[in-house]
Amino acid sequence: MARQSENGCSLEEAARSLGVSRRTICRDIYELAMIGVAIRISGDRVVCEGGEYQVEADAVAMRRLAILSLLASGPRTLSDITAYVCDERRGFDVDERTVRRDIEHMVSAGYVVERADEAEGPKSYALSELFMPRFSLPFSQLAAVMRALDTSPAALADPVTAASIKGKLMAALMPDPSPVDRVCRRRHIVGRARIASSSMLSKVDALELAAMEGRVVEMVYRGPKAQGESKHAPRAVEPLGVVYYWFHDAWYLVARCRQAGDVRHFRVDRIQSFALTDELFQPPSGFSLEDYMQGPWGVYRGEPVRIRVRFFDEYNVIDRVKAETAHRRQAKLVPVAPGQWEYTDIVMGLSEFRTWLRSFGSSAMVLEPESLRDELVASARRMKEMYSRQVSPDEVQ
Repeated sequence: MARQSENGCSLEEAARSLGVSRRTICRDIYELAMIGVAIRISGDRVVCEGGEYQVEADAVAMRRLAILSLLASGPRTLSDITAYVCDERRGFDVDERTVRRDIEHMVSAGYVVERADEAEGPKSYALSELFMPRFSLPFSQLAAVMRALDTSPAALADPVTAASIKGKLMAALMPDPSPVDRVCRRRHIVGRARIASSSMLSKVDALELAAMEGRVVEMVYRGPKAQGESKHAPRAVEPLGVVYYWFHDAWYLVARCRQAGDVRHFRVDRIQSFALTDELFQPPSGFSLEDYMQGPWGVYRGEPVRIRVRFFDEYNVIDRVKAETAHRRQAKLVPVAPGQWEYTDIVMGLSEFRTWLRSFGSSAMVLEPESLRDELVASARRMKEMYSRQVSPDEVQ
């Protein structure tokens, strides 16, 4: 904010000069005033006591505002706050003693509160009620609000609004970050996800939330060979997470199907309808969605098979292989000769790997397993025979 006359500047001018909205200006001014900066809003104008104010010059105010911004995401220890403030990219050039004095000032002013760790570890600091909403929700009630946002999109203006509300709820109402971490572990993306419709993302979010809560879902699922939804009775599943697979450009629900008595994968776009029940279940001990998805090549599991493939570096083949196998932890891709690389991996089921491999054509040669090599050789011979025979004019038409 540049120097202004005695009467300050209008909110519109401040917002335009800083490239932010009027709402952001109002919020920032309120927070600056809370930490002792002589600045306020009068009518439609920004007024600074003394006639002028240079934001960049008030290092103390900006440093304390940075601390408050960090604490907005949850409690932090003194060492966490010091590391954040003293990061050279922020340009404050202070040490831990200065940061400690800033925190003590905000604690005495009532903006920040101390929290004693249950295990008698280091103290942590959090925003006081002055910076928090005037209501609080336990996790179960927050989950209910999140489900309402997911299942009633018509009540909101657009999906962006819903996403913004959910993000603010998670940040403001849940200072303990562990539930947020649990959400992250219930979604796994293989490759780069393409843009999906708002209705699809709404279903994915709701199913992910059910997995996070450990809540049984009743759904009507229409498989690829089904002729109509009416033939399918609702089935109860225990959702473990949602997975996106780039090669199919599809989202899948990973869940234990009570009807089958085993973990199955359901394409989300084939879930005709579903409802989150009040029945809870206990997920398998130590289950990790990311670890679980390391075995299969895509989303379908089978017997583990060691594979070894020789790739020829033509038409940027190696760059593509690196990009599309980056998520596989145990895979290895090493050069073995000029312009030739060898890929080794353990894959649980070959159906999706086979489809992926065929997309490379003659730029890939299978070395192991022998059964897959023989299958691709036979397929190549059939293709050669098909293109070698004479094609009649009727077939062309």
